[in-house]
Amino acid sequence: MSDEPDSRPVRSEPVDDPDDEWAVPDCPRCGRPVWVVTVTGPGVGTASPCGCPVVPSSLERENGTESKR
Repeated sequence: MSDEPDSRPVRSEPVDDPDDEWAVPDCPRCGRPVWVVTVTGPGVGTASPCGCPVVPSSLERENGTESKR
């Protein structure tokens, strides 16, 4: 290691782009936040932590992409 100061440029903008933010989807049945969907068959799933039965595709965002967790 050297005692010289680091000459790399310092980033002053935030690391995360605000446009890349995501939100946890709401359960279509009870409205509580859904963190995980367990898929048990074609078109059959269970939302967690609420336990409501859901169709996995019902938790897609309006723009057609699935939310990323």
